[in-house]
Amino acid sequence: MLFRAIIRFFGQSFYLDKVVYYIAGGSVVLYIFSYFIPVLYDIAGIILLLLGVSVLVDGILIFGKRYAMRAERITAERWSNGDDNKVVLHFQNNYSFPISAHIIDELPAQFQERNWYRKAKLERTSEVQVPYNVKPLSRGEYAFGDINVFVKGPLQLVKRRFVFPAAETVKVYPSY
Repeated sequence: MLFRAIIRFFGQSFYLDKVVYYIAGGSVVLYIFSYFIPVLYDIAGIILLLLGVSVLVDGILIFGKRYAMRAERITAERWSNGDDNKVVLHFQNNYSFPISAHIIDELPAQFQERNWYRKAKLERTSEVQVPYNVKPLSRGEYAFGDINVFVKGPLQLVKRRFVFPAAETVKVYPSY
């Protein structure tokens, strides 16, 4: 039961950066060429060993803290139709090292925005705000979803996904 919970947790929030796959692929190429040049076999093994240790260290650093990050969405209770309305995402980094974050805010379906994201650098134990504007074109209720943040560790090899429940409904009225 505990093993399933651990697998479910890491399966939903643990990601490897594409650099890891490039290095592992390069090591495979070295293994292939080691058929012709035997010294490459040992070099490929050392590269894979160092890659494994680096991923383990980066994973421990990024998953070592339970409440490593906090996020919230700040916006008005009602918006003006046809005008730019401000939304601010507020983040707090509780890690003891700087992180880079890939932020995905689940915007209301009325905007038809499927690829909305922002990138941010957060210094160690700091706070940052990411403002953006939305322009509703029809009246009604606009329902936001959660805030998803993908955080890279100091070695930039492992990504951790945070999902912050931030479901919220904003009412849009004619221009005021």
